[in-house]
Amino acid sequence: MLHFIRERAQGWVAWFIVGLISIPFALWGVNSYLTGPSDVIVAKVNGQPIQQVEYQKALQQYRDRMRNMMGENFDPAMFDGIAVKQNVLEGLIEQKLLILAGHDLGQRVTDQALFEIIKSTAAFQKNGQFDNDVYSMTLARVGMNPAQYESQLRFDVLTQELAENTQRSVIVTDYDLNTILRLENQTREIAYGVVAAQDQLDQVVVTDEAVRSYYDEHLADYMAPEQMVVDYVELSVDELTKNITVDDESLKAFYEKDKDQFVGPEQRRASHILIEGDEAEAKATLESITKRLEQGEDFAALATELSQDTGSASEGGDLGLFQRGVMDPIFEEAVFSMTKIGEVSEPVKTDFGYHLIKLTAIQESEGKSFEEARDQVEALYRRQKAEDLFFEQAEKFANLSYENPDNLDVVAEELSLTVKTSQAFMRDGNTTGIATNKKVASVAFSEDVLVNNLNSAVIELSKSDFVVLHKNKHIIASQLPYESVAPTITEQLRYAGARDKAREIGEVILAKLKAGTPAEGLFAENQWHTGQSYTRMSKELSSQILERAFAVARPRSETSFIGFTASNANYIVANIISAKDGVATDASLEERDGLKSHLARTYGTSELQALIDSLKEEADIKLFKENL
Repeated sequence: MLHFIRERAQGWVAWFIVGLISIPFALWGVNSYLTGPSDVIVAKVNGQPIQQVEYQKALQQYRDRMRNMMGENFDPAMFDGIAVKQNVLEGLIEQKLLILAGHDLGQRVTDQALFEIIKSTAAFQKNGQFDNDVYSMTLARVGMNPAQYESQLRFDVLTQELAENTQRSVIVTDYDLNTILRLENQTREIAYGVVAAQDQLDQVVVTDEAVRSYYDEHLADYMAPEQMVVDYVELSVDELTKNITVDDESLKAFYEKDKDQFVGPEQRRASHILIEGDEAEAKATLESITKRLEQGEDFAALATELSQDTGSASEGGDLGLFQRGVMDPIFEEAVFSMTKIGEVSEPVKTDFGYHLIKLTAIQESEGKSFEEARDQVEALYRRQKAEDLFFEQAEKFANLSYENPDNLDVVAEELSLTVKTSQAFMRDGNTTGIATNKKVASVAFSEDVLVNNLNSAVIELSKSDFVVLHKNKHIIASQLPYESVAPTITEQLRYAGARDKAREIGEVILAKLKAGTPAEGLFAENQWHTGQSYTRMSKELSSQILERAFAVARPRSETSFIGFTASNANYIVANIISAKDGVATDASLEERDGLKSHLARTYGTSELQALIDSLKEEADIKLFKENL
């Protein structure tokens, strides 16, 4: 895919930003309107009210959507600020403007069209058919009645239709495609030199006074983080398994009851000759091979000579032993339907071609005696009993920890569990111990556990592993003493000083290069690299150099020099010598289609936003932010 399509945000912050900018469009789904009467209004758009209850539901939908997108990185605190609330309201305003615009343009959704949408919705069907009772009950579960839902749906369809019509009006021309492809596949001849920060370190002197001053000015950067230590009890199948008592009588009964688990499946060995291609030609070839077999020729020799299965031909067509469920079903059925060793099948057609198959061995299913399978029997027996005990105790585990919220002793004693103590961990968890699970870290710092000193709710680490926490010790954030961080600060300042010196030297070199001085004598040994051609995505050159070299205008001479400090503190001087556009016609049809679709979406979104902006300029919008 193309360069600008590849570039994408990463991390939870980026997800959050993406969520914010997508609010106006994401809110066009069902359940954004008419959720119930309310006298409280958060905005008016051309006299049409947006009720507080609509806004609250839209905000909750946005939170739910972001929770699904971000998973364990979801932080409810992100939604406490006014910025998110205002963006959600802005989305509702834009939606209202589009609905009103649709009405002005004469867009209508007939009752019949609306019913067709409802009738085809799987959630409202029973046995593949629309069911009115299912329809009513499904809506009731989310606090709606049919009239409310149908009103919402009508608005949603109108809005979506207007948005789609606007986006469909976009035209992406071949000129657009070719221009971008030429730029995207452009090559540039780049020479560059490096002024290494590492070479300047010996010249940097950092005084104690400078270190102390830096520490005093950046106290907030040198804090021991807040930490938590928790006591916890864990109910898990793995732990319960260890305590299950066993005896031979119980194990033998288990073995007899589930004997099939300890019996190996029947296996067969076969060889084949595969012929690919046209049906008539393949069958004629197989018929010829069959005649040669009837005349006494060896199957393995013919497979080596004629089989088009390169994987088995050199082995005489041998496929080894296999059981049911491994091979192509049609091939497998042919093998397991043969009764005699040495039997050769009729031609068999599969997705791979046409086969002649020879059965070469049958290995009957074999069962293990109790003595042979004892270890396996015991492991399965323990696991099954532990799972039964786990589900039996899970409810009691939850109830006892809730009913005795001040400690874990009661639940531990009643269920014969051990109260364990965690290592200290921070709000984002730990790399070892129980707090490697983000759920544990999040719950440990919740109000109930941290502030109210209560047992946590049951945390489901997995379907077979539950845990309950109780605060053992809370370690507040504290200032790290100067002496402990002084060595680190010293290195920071040395690094910064070396970076600054490299930049100073580099800027002097840059000025000389622009004045016409040859590059070869200005850099340390092996630090000047003569010009070579690179694409935007070349792996042979630093992405930082490529990014800046392709960002500057097309060079008009051989003295297009730029300079910058790289992320590793080195100062880079680059000369962009020439640029050569790519050939648009070299792009594959798939690449052109992908780019065209991307541009259509991009242009369409811009057109839609332009429409929304124009509607806003002409609209009478009143906000009541105090009601948010």
